[in-house]
Amino acid sequence: MEILEQTKDLDHLFKNISKFIILFTKKEAIELGLTVPRFKVLWLIDKLAPVNMTRLKEDAYMANSTLTVIVDALVADDLVKRHRDSADRRVVLLEVTKQGKEKLSQILELRQKFLQECLNKLKLDEQHKLIDLLTPILGYMEDYFESYD
Repeated sequence: MEILEQTKDLDHLFKNISKFIILFTKKEAIELGLTVPRFKVLWLIDKLAPVNMTRLKEDAYMANSTLTVIVDALVADDLVKRHRDSADRRVVLLEVTKQGKEKLSQILELRQKFLQECLNKLKLDEQHKLIDLLTPILGYMEDYFESYD
């Protein structure tokens, strides 16, 4: 099957847009005292909370030792707290603290402002068209990878 030129162009655009969003997030996270892996883990804990290390490892795609070091640092910085599961005292759960939620919110808000600045290069109706065009592509990708969960 021949790969169409527009497919190559879209691949290049998606890759580079993603790269610049990651670079911006990295810059802002570092300025707020977080590395990108710590930001990612903090975001995942917030998304999955309360979450145990086993589930977090599955979603973070990190080695246990790496994840433990990151979580220990987040706990030491009072961004994440550990507590025992009331249903099973052997299980330790993780949750983002108020301070962690504030830091996460700061970074995400800065990233969204950056994206808004980028989108302002388009007219409002063009922004809506872009969303309408990308939504089914994302839906297809989500459906495609749903079987991997």
